[in-house]
Amino acid sequence: MDEATPVVEMRNIKKNFAAVQALRGVDLVLHHNEVLGLVGDNAAGKSTLMKVLSGAYIPDEGEIFIEGKKVHLTDPLHARRIGIEMVYQDLALANNLDVTANVFLGRESVSNRIGPLGVMNTHSM
Repeated sequence: MDEATPVVEMRNIKKNFAAVQALRGVDLVLHHNEVLGLVGDNAAGKSTLMKVLSGAYIPDEGEIFIEGKKVHLTDPLHARRIGIEMVYQDLALANNLDVTANVFLGRESVSNRIGPLGVMNTHSM
C-alpha cells in the first residue's frame, strides 16, 4: 500500500431518513498519518457520516474505499473486520469504568469457556 492512496475515501455519500436528506453528496478523504476533525452545526450530518463509515447505516448512494479497495459495509461487525470502529459520543456508557474499559466494553478477552446459562463449563478446560 503506497502512502499516496487514502486510508479512507468516501465519495458522493447520500443518506435519507424518510423526507429528511441527512447527507447530500458528501466526500471525505483521510490519508495515512493524518488526523481529521469533523466540525459543524447540530444536524449537519457529522454523526450520520460516521455511522455510514462504521457500517451502522447503509448509504442510499455513494462509494466507500478503504486503502483503495471499494467496500460495501453491511453492518458494524463487517466494518470492524476491515479495521473500522466507532466510539460514539455518548457520555459515560458505563461511568464506573475507565475510558479504556468503555472502549472495549463487550470485547474483553475471555480465558474460560462459558456453557449454557452462564455456568462455567469445566469439561472443556
